[in-house]
Amino acid sequence: MSESSNNSKPTVGSKRSWTDVNYKFCNDKEKQVVEEIQTETSWADVDWDSVRESIAKSITEKETDMIGEEDKNHHETNAMDYWDKFYKKNQNKFFKDRTYLHLEFPELNPLKITRDETFIFFEDDEENSGENNSNNNNNNNNNNNNGDNSEGLYQDKDDLEKQEKEREKKMANLLSKNIDIKELKERWTKDIKELTNDQSKKLTVLEIGCGTGATVYPLLKLNPEKYFYVFDFSPHAVNLVKSNSLYNEAKLNAFVCDIATEQIPTSIVKDNSIDMMLMIFVLSAISRDKMHAVATSLFKSLKPGGVLYIRDYGLYDMTQLRFISKKGKKIDENFYLRADGTRTYFFTTQVLSEIFEAAGFKTLVSKYDTRELRNRKRMISMYRVWVRGKFMKPLDNENIENNSKILSIYNEPLETNITTTTTTTTTVNTSITTE
Repeated sequence: MSESSNNSKPTVGSKRSWTDVNYKFCNDKEKQVVEEIQTETSWADVDWDSVRESIAKSITEKETDMIGEEDKNHHETNAMDYWDKFYKKNQNKFFKDRTYLHLEFPELNPLKITRDETFIFFEDDEENSGENNSNNNNNNNNNNNNGDNSEGLYQDKDDLEKQEKEREKKMANLLSKNIDIKELKERWTKDIKELTNDQSKKLTVLEIGCGTGATVYPLLKLNPEKYFYVFDFSPHAVNLVKSNSLYNEAKLNAFVCDIATEQIPTSIVKDNSIDMMLMIFVLSAISRDKMHAVATSLFKSLKPGGVLYIRDYGLYDMTQLRFISKKGKKIDENFYLRADGTRTYFFTTQVLSEIFEAAGFKTLVSKYDTRELRNRKRMISMYRVWVRGKFMKPLDNENIENNSKILSIYNEPLETNITTTTTTTTTVNTSITTE
């Protein structure tokens, strides 16, 4: 994404200038002005150019204020308590359901649902959760004021109206392709039934840090052939997962476990038994010096050939710059304290790969995903940087029957998945639209 000219002005519906949040602390105030984009969406794939990277780097390097050792130890010791308080306060009304992971990881998309079809597949769920979405937006507005909602970032009313226009556009696009919505839903019903009865495709999934179920419940609907284990170290979060009307122990087992301080209980999850693992915005909440032990524990539970999927915060993400602007929030290098007492680490792809390769994993994918978010109401342009990883436990060549069949089921040759890990924030565009 090239740097905009200093004289650029909005061209759509406003005389105000857009402000680039990443230049907020730059001495040259004219560089803060960016040009309007003429699209219906607030999200766009962007190039993370060298100018923005150098600005972000200079900001982070100037941050020298650290919290005291006593305060650091307090939040380490009481990490679970702070997250438990978070879930008691926000219940299940903070994070959106993650109805995009199947677009990013094909192993989570056995129904082969496209991006345009996704909103239809989850449409009934979204209508039934309309009240929750309203509460989510109100909650987000409150938290945006103090900078706590670093993952949610729900849109304001204007953007929600544009979202509805996008929905109408997607529906029109499907209809223009002569896609019969009724036939589409009937096909899904048929495929779900076949998948449920197909023993050859039975897989076991473990989600680490399940929260209130924002990941697992959408995936349960998409993956009827899979059995899910999920855990969180917040007892209240696990109780919320179990209180969901969709909770069914024939398909899902939720339990409490603190992966940072204890092993996964083998009475529930046996060693070498899991085909797929998910860590979605979870590893970043753990101290850097404990991440190796976490990776080692996960390695034990995964089958040979099994794959761990990760999505988390990347270095120089907008929320990292926000932490710096508040001063006194830095715990350690790239590790920060939120106002609610929870913590967040920001990864490079190199660090992410090093953590899991040291525990025995093989890196299949380690990439950045860079996005631009435009808030039209506030006339600001914000940049999100995430990391995405896929890490495999090496195959057991002597006992082939012990290997997971996940990659063979989804016809993914290993050599096409291997991605060179880089240490710079070069953009890797993906097909998702939200966190």
